[in-house]
Amino acid sequence: MSTLIEPPADWPGREHSRFLELDGIRWHFQQQGSGPAVLLVHGTGGSTHSWAGCASALARSFTVISTDLPGHGFTVVPPAVERARDVYTIDGMARALQQLLDALRLHPQVAAGHSAGVPVLLRMALQRGIAPARIVGLCAALVAPPAWYVSLIAPIIGTVVESATVAHSAAKLAAGTRIIRAMLASTGSTLTPAQLSRYEMLCGMPTHVHAALAMMARWDLPTLMRDLATLDTPLDIIAGRRDRWVPEPALRRAVASVRGATYRVEEGGHLLMEERAEEVAEWIGGGTA
Repeated sequence: MSTLIEPPADWPGREHSRFLELDGIRWHFQQQGSGPAVLLVHGTGGSTHSWAGCASALARSFTVISTDLPGHGFTVVPPAVERARDVYTIDGMARALQQLLDALRLHPQVAAGHSAGVPVLLRMALQRGIAPARIVGLCAALVAPPAWYVSLIAPIIGTVVESATVAHSAAKLAAGTRIIRAMLASTGSTLTPAQLSRYEMLCGMPTHVHAALAMMARWDLPTLMRDLATLDTPLDIIAGRRDRWVPEPALRRAVASVRGATYRVEEGGHLLMEERAEEVAEWIGGGTA
C-alpha cells in the first residue's frame, strides 16, 4: 500500500475528500453534489484546491468530481509505479485518470480542464475513454512554453527530474523564500492570501514538486496537436487576457487548427478559475443541466 498523505482539516472541500488505491496509486479526489457528472482537472502544480470555488458552485446542480492528478497534492505515486507506468506523460496521466473514473463508474457529461489538464482530457476523449457533451479548456496549455521556460528551465529539467534530491531541494527553497509568490504573480492572476498560502504549502512537498517537474519534462504536445485532427468532441477554449503563462495570441492560433473548437477571451490571468470561480462555474455548467 502507498503512503497516505492527508490534506489538512482546513483544506478547501476537505469534507468531500475521498481516497482510493488503484494499481499502486493512492488517489485523493473530492466528490460533491448530485445530478449530471462534471469532471474538473487541474494543471501542473495544482490540486483540488484550484477548483474549490467552482466545484462548490457547480455542486448546486451537478455531481462534481475533482482530483489531485498523480503525484500532485495528496495523490501518491510510489517510485516503482512511476517507473513501471510512466504516469507523468500526457498519455500516462490520461490512462491513470481513466482508471479512476472507471472504478468510480463516472461518465462525465462535461469535462473541464485548466492549463495542462486540458491536454489530459483531450487525450482521454481521443482514446474514447470519455465522451462528454463538451470539453471546456481554461487557459489551455496547447502552445509551446514561454521563452523564459525554454531558456532557463527546460535545459536542466531533463537531467535532474529523476533526482529525489532535486525535488527536496526545490521544496525547501519554496518553503524558505518568496519564490512561489513571485511565480504566481507572473501568471497575471491576483490571488487572495489564503489562495497563495495553499500553493506555498503544496510546493513545500517534495512529491508534489517532483510530479510538476516530471510533467514538464515529459510533455509531448506536438503529438497531441497532430492527433486533434480526429477529435469529434466539442471543445470550448476560454483564454485569460492577462495570462502570461499561456499567451492569448499564441493560444488563439493553436485553437484555430482544431476543427469545430470555439474560442473566447475573458478578463483574468492564468488562474482564471480561482479569480472568477462563480463565473467560471456558469461557463462550465451552462446549457448542461
